[in-house]
Amino acid sequence: PIQLFAQVAVMKIILTLVSLLALTRAGVLPKPFQGRIVNGNNAQLGEIPYQNPQSIHEVIKVIVHERYNPSDSWRNDIALLKVKEVFIESEVVSFVPLPSPNQEVPSNSVAVVSGWGRLMEGGNTPTILQKTTIVIADQDYCEQKYGWHNLNIYESHICAYDPIEESGSCHGDSGGPLTVDGKLTGLVSWAMGCASTEYPTVYTRVSEYIYWINANAL
Repeated sequence: PIQLFAQVAVMKIILTLVSLLALTRAGVLPKPFQGRIVNGNNAQLGEIPYQNPQSIHEVIKVIVHERYNPSDSWRNDIALLKVKEVFIESEVVSFVPLPSPNQEVPSNSVAVVSGWGRLMEGGNTPTILQKTTIVIADQDYCEQKYGWHNLNIYESHICAYDPIEESGSCHGDSGGPLTVDGKLTGLVSWAMGCASTEYPTVYTRVSEYIYWINANAL
């Protein structure tokens, strides 16, 4: 898989593997974690059932976007985790390519979201990695739906859902990947409800942060 679990402080979070780093959403991290050294925390990966990791990696640094703002629709909801031992690709571990900074994703593009989150609102949490196919929502539609609730949708957001069936990300999927054409297009950020057919899930648009990722990957 391209995902892993990490234990940071007392929280378990989902990460997305990109080369030698892991990305997640800032909102799942304990506060404060801006550039903090976090010895004694671990990331584990290697098996789709997360109880059987192939390898365990010590997390040595967490970098939260300096303009992360949870009070403004979780704007800039992205964080980097660095590990002591490098991630190695194998038959069961792979990296997901980053998009270009000018990635264009038209509405109705087919996307894939995956994670270990709940199977439905209030439902069980699986131990086996799940994935489903959804579509990219029209940005204006997403802005309108959330605008009714005084929530903002920015260019740094991208929305996706299944308008017909209740399928998509749910509680516990935060920080996980949304891919389009095999590229990491989004990170699960927030939503109204769980896998709603009316309200798209809001993702951090990764293409907006390529320069930030590269600058902090050193």
